[in-house]
Amino acid sequence: MLVVLAAGLTLVPMVTVDTRDVRVADLVRDADRERLDAATAARVVLRLPAGQRQVTLPGPVAAALIRRAGVVATGTAPVRITIRAVVRGAANCWTSTRSLAVGETITIDDVAPAACNGESVAIGFVGGVPTVRDTVVAGAALGRLVPATAGRVAPGTALTLRSIAGPVTIERSVTTMQAGRSGRRVFVRDGEGQVVAAPLALVEDAR
Repeated sequence: MLVVLAAGLTLVPMVTVDTRDVRVADLVRDADRERLDAATAARVVLRLPAGQRQVTLPGPVAAALIRRAGVVATGTAPVRITIRAVVRGAANCWTSTRSLAVGETITIDDVAPAACNGESVAIGFVGGVPTVRDTVVAGAALGRLVPATAGRVAPGTALTLRSIAGPVTIERSVTTMQAGRSGRRVFVRDGEGQVVAAPLALVEDAR
């Protein structure tokens, strides 16, 4: 594994991020501003738990996380990580942080703040939440919108319904009939038109 030398790299005691994904560049201060290459700086080393907006890591723990990404930095003080609060009553401008498929709900975990200028991709609203109309690439301008809370899905979202009976697991494709939030029950319809209510458990909340 390639390791970046510690000279010029120190842990940052107070970190503010816009999503639950915490990257190498968020946790270290580069005195020379050239020691970290773009790929290394962008590596995700920690994903904050859903619903938790702040966490404090002991210095050695933070150092160990970035060491796994091949980076060594000095510093032993605790590192406090906070997700920047979003003003829910106002529509800010955003760019996508990952590729988004048609029908996906756009949540705060999928976007980063951006200047309100230039053209933006077409975004629809289903059940009151912003939803992708056309495939969106990472870094695309999304314009003004209010991102949904992480763990939300819009009506019409394709999901997999998993039924377990003893040692047997049956999976079938379903579509949500209403907006839903992870941890709550939501009505879904399968390919034969049967409607059932099932608890929603999103994969991203299990990571």
